[in-house]
Amino acid sequence: MKSKIGRKIKIVIAVLIAWFLLHTAYIIYDGMNDYKGNADVAIILGNAVYSDSSLSPWLQGRVDAAIELYREGKVKKIFASGGDGKEYGVHEGDAMKKYLIEKNIPAVDIIADSKGNNSYLTAKDFMTLNDSLHFSSAIVVSSFYHITRCKYIIRKLGFKNVHGYASKKYFRNDIYGTFREFFAFYKYLLFY
Repeated sequence: MKSKIGRKIKIVIAVLIAWFLLHTAYIIYDGMNDYKGNADVAIILGNAVYSDSSLSPWLQGRVDAAIELYREGKVKKIFASGGDGKEYGVHEGDAMKKYLIEKNIPAVDIIADSKGNNSYLTAKDFMTLNDSLHFSSAIVVSSFYHITRCKYIIRKLGFKNVHGYASKKYFRNDIYGTFREFFAFYKYLLFY
């Protein structure tokens, strides 16, 4: 009897590990498979900003990827969305806009959002903005492991033509981010 229960537990554990590995492999593949076409807007997902308004290296990588899209003519507008900056007192959207302007992106083509404290709130804010601007296509710009969940939540809120483009800067903490993303994706699937 105990051996049957032990075998069933091993099978369940093996299935869960296989599920985790397959899902994680898909997240990596999807995140690294940059969209090659054009879209109306790039949606940058925020990350840490310092008290002097400078961007953390991982956020700078995301913003630089959006600049690349803009300069290549692949997007017309940039929606820079991040949190309210409670940690350092600087709104992420405003800091990204400042950086974009310093990199010669016209202010008229930048929309800053500092209420996107998580991916869901960024998606929600984008959908509210889209009610007036009527974008028909978008490219989510974030770290590679974050792309799948961001596209998922934007699509779930009703915007179907969304693609991904990942930062070209990689960091040691991407390993943790990739691991965490499995659980974050299913949280979004169940609760949002």
